[in-house]
Amino acid sequence: MATWLTHLRIAEKIKEKIKDIDLDYFMAGSIAPDSGKPDKTNKQYEPSEEITHFCRGKDDDKYIDLKDFYNKHLRPEDLFIRSDKTRSFYWGYYFHLVGDSLWNEKYFKPMKKEYNGECDFAYLIREEMYALDFEYLEKNPQNNIFSQFQTMEIRVEFFTEFSPELIYENIEKIKNYYDKESFKLNREYKLINAEDIEKFIDITVEKSIEAFYPGV
Repeated sequence: MATWLTHLRIAEKIKEKIKDIDLDYFMAGSIAPDSGKPDKTNKQYEPSEEITHFCRGKDDDKYIDLKDFYNKHLRPEDLFIRSDKTRSFYWGYYFHLVGDSLWNEKYFKPMKKEYNGECDFAYLIREEMYALDFEYLEKNPQNNIFSQFQTMEIRVEFFTEFSPELIYENIEKIKNYYDKESFKLNREYKLINAEDIEKFIDITVEKSIEAFYPGV
């Protein structure tokens, strides 16, 4: 799955193209699927990914059911009666799922097949991705999307897939996490680099805009 900052950066670029989105609620939706609490192994979550990410299948056949989420929350007849804040939240949530689906199919699975190391591949790539997050913040210290995320104000009691309290807790966790750098930066990366992240962001933004404006 993509990192929190990557999802926020995707949201930032989408906001540049869709002006009437409420950014605070859009950002909240963009990180909401990652609100599950991990167990001691960091491999199982509560609520499960079946609930938070609409995952179906198992192991290498696991996929995100984008259509299921869309039909539940983004059908035009349903959006018509919702507030701008509610719509922005659900679109943010949906684009998070779009990003994770693309990441899994286009990046993670192919790289995992090519990787022959002895250590845990998922751990190694996530470590590099989060280190790249901190490098990005170091190189872009002013007016970055994380600065806006730190000051946002939202209430999402309208959301019923799981407890909104988990989303509020996740927001605070993300704020604290990126305030405490704990990675070696400006180093050699073995699995992924900043250019790969930029390309992934651009592809996800493109796919998300296509979903928002179907047929255009």
